[in-house]
Amino acid sequence: MKNNLMNFYEQSLEIRYFEEKLLQLFSEGKISGTTHTCIGQENNAVGVISALKKNDIVLSNHRCHGHFLKHTKNFHGLLYEILGSKKGVCGGIGGSQHLFFRKIFYSNGILGGNAPMAAGLALASKKEKLNKIICLFIGDGAFGEGTIFETLNLISILNLPILIVIEDNGIAQTTNTKNTLSNSVEEICKSFSIKTTVLKYEDAINIYNKTKILAKDVRKNKPNILVLKSTRLGPHSKGDDTRPKKELKKIAELDPLKKLERKIKNGKINKTRKKIQKKIEKIFNEVKLNTVLENKFEQNLENLNKQKNLNYLTNEKIFDNFNGKRFGEKVNFFFHHILKKDKKIFFLGEDIDDPYGGAFKISKGLKTKFNNQVFSTPISEASITGLASGMSIQGFKPIVEIMFGDFLTLTFDQIVNNISKFHEMYNKGISNPIIIRTPMGGRRGYGPTHSQSLEKFFLGIHGLNVYALNTLFPIQNIYHDAFQNFGPNLIIENKTQYNFILDDLKKQEFSQFSIKHDIESFKTELSLTNFSDDKATIITYGGLTELIIEYVFEYYLETEIPIKIVSLAKLNPINIKNIKNSLKNMDKVLVAEESDGKYGFSSEIISNLSEDKECKNIDFKRITSNKGVIPASVDLEKKYFINKDKLFDIMNKLLDNA
Repeated sequence: MKNNLMNFYEQSLEIRYFEEKLLQLFSEGKISGTTHTCIGQENNAVGVISALKKNDIVLSNHRCHGHFLKHTKNFHGLLYEILGSKKGVCGGIGGSQHLFFRKIFYSNGILGGNAPMAAGLALASKKEKLNKIICLFIGDGAFGEGTIFETLNLISILNLPILIVIEDNGIAQTTNTKNTLSNSVEEICKSFSIKTTVLKYEDAINIYNKTKILAKDVRKNKPNILVLKSTRLGPHSKGDDTRPKKELKKIAELDPLKKLERKIKNGKINKTRKKIQKKIEKIFNEVKLNTVLENKFEQNLENLNKQKNLNYLTNEKIFDNFNGKRFGEKVNFFFHHILKKDKKIFFLGEDIDDPYGGAFKISKGLKTKFNNQVFSTPISEASITGLASGMSIQGFKPIVEIMFGDFLTLTFDQIVNNISKFHEMYNKGISNPIIIRTPMGGRRGYGPTHSQSLEKFFLGIHGLNVYALNTLFPIQNIYHDAFQNFGPNLIIENKTQYNFILDDLKKQEFSQFSIKHDIESFKTELSLTNFSDDKATIITYGGLTELIIEYVFEYYLETEIPIKIVSLAKLNPINIKNIKNSLKNMDKVLVAEESDGKYGFSSEIISNLSEDKECKNIDFKRITSNKGVIPASVDLEKKYFINKDKLFDIMNKLLDNA
């Protein structure tokens, strides 16, 4: 379509009439839920996106209809989606705010939440030399969100091919942003050394002309910000506009559509209005009659192919040349191996550059050997997690190191409201198997905010896969599985494991156990009776595994009572059937976790098994750390965490061994 006055006017009218018709359906009770129209801001979408190419990627927010319709032209698919139909662009899952189309359009309802994702898409485009622009639409209200500031910093230091369009309508839902921001959005943006341009209440023609100039700059990996002073003529949502009539009348006079109409002959205006109204009515009638969509609007939403070329993770000889002593060195060796084998792996985290190599030296040497695959990031846990997600959508395999597991709380919104939802929310149109890895646990004297085991807060998140390393289960099998998932992965390590001497596995307390690995079920079983006469079972995971092995061996020496150990390497989704298979002929079960146990790993396993009729005769108990803040004092910390005396006491009670 030609970029001329009449075409811009028609496209803007299409968006307005479409949304006005939507509001009518809402008022008639034919649509439920919510919607956020862009009435008064249609010119922004038309002007900006007309200056982009078809394969450029557009990201939007809750007020996304105009951006979607202009970039995809899929009116039917959007209407079906809002009506909750399976024919919708996201199969009725996304509704009005959460839209996706052919990897060229994404929107989400969390304010500013997809800004890091946009940065990741831009970084992937830059690395692949795709010459694509990533265009991110946000509103001025988003500048109360810390994620925006983190992302602007990343965009600036990485020189990403991204155009940020800020639709500054001066109001965040019902509050004037002058009352909530300490400075104008353009001055805030300039502080990040990103070229910032301001247009005030312009029509689509002028917005297009300016964007066309900026786009040339962006394609040279020079990020730009375009602030569009805008007129939000409608309410935030359907009927929550608290602005006085006098203010609304003043805003209406600035309507960019009226500015376009002043450039058009009156005869053409009325004729065009009737033409567009007829077109929109036809679309709504076709959808109402459930007319089959044309093929050109359909998306390929078949299950995505799992990652290929992962043979380097199935090779059992990975560690043949490893000559280190400690488990942490083994993990580091593993990363050297996979970065060498796969140039799509991108390793990022805080303070991971050499010579430091990360807080626990797990990334040591990676930057020196694989400079283009390693990025030592700002202290911005949320945005680097979102950035990794954007990269993974484009086919990269990002591994994010969060320095301490305690800092995972800073990633929570990105995980819960963004990356864990994308695959399903976008109707299986994308996969984003990023890996977030982090050290959990205490016993190092780091105190209240650097010693916690917070994995329980992530175990119930749908769409997030959670694993836990231990010294017995093959690392490569965990990563092989993780990279093949459609959604994100959290891999828990434990600080105490890093210094574990691998030769200690040959010591008596380890070598006396028979060991069975069930690779497919991510399970390791250990027995002192070759699985023939164990009197109870302990279920555990991660960093407690080696400790439980020592305690169980000492308990056997003291009481001659053998206990089987089941160590799990995958914690979410939990496979209760596989756990149950390890409990055959067992009536005494103890579940051990390092956190305080409330609403966590042990509660989930025990509650699931207790609901199973086949487990009704099992006597369950659990052993956890104490409640309260983890002390920095070494002596107090020992009393806080699971210890031998606690375990022996609970085992004696479970087994009636006075």
